[in-house]
Amino acid sequence: MRTTVVVGAGAAGLACAKRLRELDADWRIILVDKDRDAPYERPPLSKGLSGAAKPNGAAGLVDASIELVSTAAEGIDLGAHALLTARGAIAYDKLVLAPGSTPTRPHWANDDVLSLHSHADSLRLRDRVRDARSVVVVGGGYVGAEVAASLAAVGVEVTLVFRDRALFGSRLGGDVSALLAAVHEEAGVSLVAGAEVERVDGRFGEMTVVLSDQRRIDTDLVVVGIGSVPDTGWLSGSGLLGQDGRIAADACLRVADGVWAAGDSVSWQVVDGVPMTSAHWTAARSQGRQIAEDIVSGTATPFLELPYFWSMQHGHLVQGIGAIDAKVADVDTVRGGTETKPGILTTFRVDGVPRGAVAVNDPRGFLAVRAELDELALASRRAG
Repeated sequence: MRTTVVVGAGAAGLACAKRLRELDADWRIILVDKDRDAPYERPPLSKGLSGAAKPNGAAGLVDASIELVSTAAEGIDLGAHALLTARGAIAYDKLVLAPGSTPTRPHWANDDVLSLHSHADSLRLRDRVRDARSVVVVGGGYVGAEVAASLAAVGVEVTLVFRDRALFGSRLGGDVSALLAAVHEEAGVSLVAGAEVERVDGRFGEMTVVLSDQRRIDTDLVVVGIGSVPDTGWLSGSGLLGQDGRIAADACLRVADGVWAAGDSVSWQVVDGVPMTSAHWTAARSQGRQIAEDIVSGTATPFLELPYFWSMQHGHLVQGIGAIDAKVADVDTVRGGTETKPGILTTFRVDGVPRGAVAVNDPRGFLAVRAELDELALASRRAG
């Protein structure tokens, strides 16, 4: 029996396994993940803290005859076509690597400083929030901002500390930054910009965040969300990793003979040779599905989908697509929205050509720009 082994039960790995089963009833599919609560969707972990969040994907795997093995991957024997795990070797005909990432833990984080990456992290945060009146969230990216919004929604006093001079300013541009900062402040979140954490004193219930300029913020709880690193240490020495620690794949997400990679632990080559990464679950899911289709059909399909993300902050919808970086692009802004919610649509252009877009509370405008970006990207890649 032909066997496909998928490492990682996140968005990419789960999508791959499910799509493979949809396309072929005979493949043996083994899904390997070290998180004993897997599989579950990770975006809801940061997008909302008030409701119950329970992993519920294992039953669906059983129904689809997908085997779930709760163990850690430890290496690959490419010659023997075997995945090495803490529970022994697993032979494969095809292998899909989607191990995901692990949250960055700064040097100042003690055991009472929480991260939010797994279901277990979510349960611990929910438990602590019940007894907390104030929380300091460190990190001004999407995860940090979403966690701050979710905490404010349940009535906790929230302070958001971040390194940039403006919230999202270095990447999304001044106009989007100003709007999102206003959204957070109107919801009661205190913003501390341009700040570095030097240390955290105390334990849960009586903690003090000391900044590098010696400002002090007293709080009950500290949550950190300052990024992540690829969970690829177990592939060290395999020859499959690039200099950034990500799995290096070609334009079709292939890594080696019979081996593919997907998700935020992979760097793949777009058709023009430029390396691309994406930390967003929409791209991970699409990659997983495409790999499954290539496995079944025996084809090699370049991954052409532009990276897309969405974020909900205090009831305001943020959407983005393509190459978004205000540091290297010209930024065009159109203001809109509704009577109750301000809106903005920002397009990022390089040499006059649109390469990316961000919208806040403007889904209709975003759809129009997204269609234009998709058409330009496809035409460019066909010409290449």
